[in-house]
Amino acid sequence: MHMHRTIVTLLIAAGLFVTGCSDKRGNKRDLDLLTNMPWKYEKAGFDSNDDGVFDALDPRIAGSEKDNTIVFCKDGTGKTENLPFIWAFQNDDSTIFFQDQYYRIRTLNKQRLEIYADEKFGGVNTRYIIILKH
Repeated sequence: MHMHRTIVTLLIAAGLFVTGCSDKRGNKRDLDLLTNMPWKYEKAGFDSNDDGVFDALDPRIAGSEKDNTIVFCKDGTGKTENLPFIWAFQNDDSTIFFQDQYYRIRTLNKQRLEIYADEKFGGVNTRYIIILKH
């Protein structure tokens, strides 16, 4: 009886997970802007006082990595450097799940995608910003 209850609970949880993640597309305009063509890093880094000026650039995209493309597919998958990832719009397309993290969308237009996540490092609040361009 206990095992049956556990299996039912797991099936319900799996159903909720699938249902909660099934709409990755958002509205058509945002979906088209995001998936129309590959993106490239312009820059990414940290802004600790939210003044729009990067205090430190992310060394992972410095140099040649800025030329690597990021492809968002309409089905909620994507790839960067031939590594797959999943993504999803959330909260009426104001948030995107990308690189295993939730980012707020500051700008999404034909030329630019700017996203950010507020984080805490060693007790200090900072904002991590990614800027992509076509």
